[in-house]
Amino acid sequence: MIKYTLTLLSIIISISTNAQTHDYSKAQYLSTYFLGGQRCGDNDSWLHGACHTTDGQSVGKDLSGGWHDCGDYIKFHVTSAYTALTYLYAYDKFPETYLDEYSQAFSAPPSNGIPDILDEVKIETDYLMKCINGATIYWEIGGEEDHNSFKEPVTHSLENLYNGSNIRPVRSATEGHSNAFGDAAAALALMAVKYNQFDSSYAQSCLTAAQVYYQTGKINQSATADYNNFAYSFMNLSETNDNMGMAAAMLYKATGTTTYLLEAENYASSLSAWVNLTYHSLDPMLFIELYVITGNTTYLNNVESLVNGFTNESCGYYHSSNWGSIRDAGCAAFIAALYHQQTNDVEAYNFVKTNVDFILGSHGEISIDAPANMSFLIGYNELGGGYPNYPHHAAAFGKSVNDWALYTQESNTTGSVPFEHELTGGLAGGPESACSDFYDKIDNFISNEYCSYYNAGFTGAVAYINNIENNALFINHYESNNDISIFPNPANNFVIIEGDILKSEVIIYNSFGKIVSQFFPVENVLKINLEIYSKGIYFLNIKNDKKNKTIKLIKT
Repeated sequence: MIKYTLTLLSIIISISTNAQTHDYSKAQYLSTYFLGGQRCGDNDSWLHGACHTTDGQSVGKDLSGGWHDCGDYIKFHVTSAYTALTYLYAYDKFPETYLDEYSQAFSAPPSNGIPDILDEVKIETDYLMKCINGATIYWEIGGEEDHNSFKEPVTHSLENLYNGSNIRPVRSATEGHSNAFGDAAAALALMAVKYNQFDSSYAQSCLTAAQVYYQTGKINQSATADYNNFAYSFMNLSETNDNMGMAAAMLYKATGTTTYLLEAENYASSLSAWVNLTYHSLDPMLFIELYVITGNTTYLNNVESLVNGFTNESCGYYHSSNWGSIRDAGCAAFIAALYHQQTNDVEAYNFVKTNVDFILGSHGEISIDAPANMSFLIGYNELGGGYPNYPHHAAAFGKSVNDWALYTQESNTTGSVPFEHELTGGLAGGPESACSDFYDKIDNFISNEYCSYYNAGFTGAVAYINNIENNALFINHYESNNDISIFPNPANNFVIIEGDILKSEVIIYNSFGKIVSQFFPVENVLKINLEIYSKGIYFLNIKNDKKNKTIKLIKT
């Protein structure tokens, strides 16, 4: 890739010559909101009622909560902990575009003073902490029986699918499982860092739990294995140094203890520079973090090698597998975004943007089920090509009776059985072949299933673009505003500016850098009516002969 530093001018030129056709803020919001639909337990999911509240009764412990894995109801540490970590890692690296638009309950307004991403991830970190019982850690709930029903979650919870009982099996360990436990330790340690300003007691609980997971993963270090001949062979993963290394790095971030850093670097020394980010390989994320901490360019060079190998298909996105190709493209885009943040490599950013734009609909016809401009993110239709309507997802199908009969009918004739709910924010698996073979059918679990972890890398990538596109114009004079106050912010009806603004020029720009309003205050207080403004991000530029200051304003 070409190596040179992007100047403010080059960013402005890029934005000006490539008209923004996507609403990245909306895409980021939807992909975060999706997690609320994946909630298990009595956790106020916007998609369904309280479900699987008896989880853990077989071992005498409350293990309700957390996230469902995909369109069924199994709970795996090996994917859910990765999901929590990846969402949090993007928030840690570029937090500016992560807003507080709702409360945790039903992922709905009003805002509660905590970024929505933390409200959503806390559902999983609460559950991860529940799963510790002394020296025992519970790492999986449910099993093959969860595929023997396509009922909606509440009804499924009441079915006697488990040896004549509705109490689901629980699997536990006192050692090993280092991939799953390493990811859990990393997610909890990073949550401890990010949540501390909101609840220091909760943050400390996360940190304590992270240390338990990490120490357990170090005992007879080995990977989570398949159990009971269950057809989840993907869980039989041999590499664990990436997971444990990321756990050590996040524990170093949370504690400053040098031993953790030394262990993270030791784990990283055996890892490959050629593996994309997935739920079973955190190699590039660990390399980025160690470069940020140590400045050792060897780690960055490893990521450079990986990013240099990312190539787009002729239709405009990175395709590496038939199963979950959009998931993999989102992860590759996220790693390229993290790399761009450190290097300003223009080709890396172009790769991020082309992949995110493809996912959001910037493409020609892929298949009869994926026409030109169709978004693979449910609920996002800015280009008018629609989005998938028939996901392989039991909760969205929403049937409480005759589930398999109705499923079969819908499988035979797509669109014949109405879905009870839209799976808002769900990210499709994607085309099975490069630039072709996407099937929007309820029975297609290769291109049309929707999983918690499918969204994780994509959300980070779209958040990064949102940050660049909406803030780049003002990076040369974005500074502290301690002599000027602006409130409320976010705001709905009006905003008040107080401070040294007399004889200043106050200009409001939209996220494209266009002037939408201009004011000349005659005193040190200015009230601005926002009712005529659309919802979104704006920039208040205040300048006079002494200052030139820009403050971000969010209109809700």
